[in-house]
Amino acid sequence: MTKSEVRVLTMADFELARGMRFLDIGAGTGSISIAAASLGSVTSACEYRREAIDLIRENAEKFGVSIRLIEGRAPDCLDDVSYDRIFIGGSDGHMEAILAYAHRHLARDGIVGGNFVTLANAEAMRRFLKERGYETTTRYIAVSREDTAGILRAENGVFMVRGKSV
Repeated sequence: MTKSEVRVLTMADFELARGMRFLDIGAGTGSISIAAASLGSVTSACEYRREAIDLIRENAEKFGVSIRLIEGRAPDCLDDVSYDRIFIGGSDGHMEAILAYAHRHLARDGIVGGNFVTLANAEAMRRFLKERGYETTTRYIAVSREDTAGILRAENGVFMVRGKSV
């Protein structure tokens, strides 16, 4: 699940407005989808793992938001529709194909972003976006939390990559 601090920064990066079409690819637990839907976006979440799909449904109900679930592996299961914002949370080894889909289906002035634990995926996305003329930013976010003994313990860091179409 996306750490709350990273989720807040991700939502800020996406500059969401009510009614925008938001797609979460590799949605996992649905935390990013739920945050986007909570901000008023028309949200779709793509996921192929059964336990994750069930968890997204449970979490959407728990938080009282509507999320359209797309069950299957991206990009093959995705519709031929345009989105204002596309988030990539997981690629299951299909990063290039997912990025190509996102590039073809992102609305003018749209934003595509991804959070990655591996430098390879972050660099693949950054390079793809730069080659196609997107305005890009890349960040490394590290979060530490206090444990029961009062010691700060580092969590795994996350690479955040964002591209805005121009």
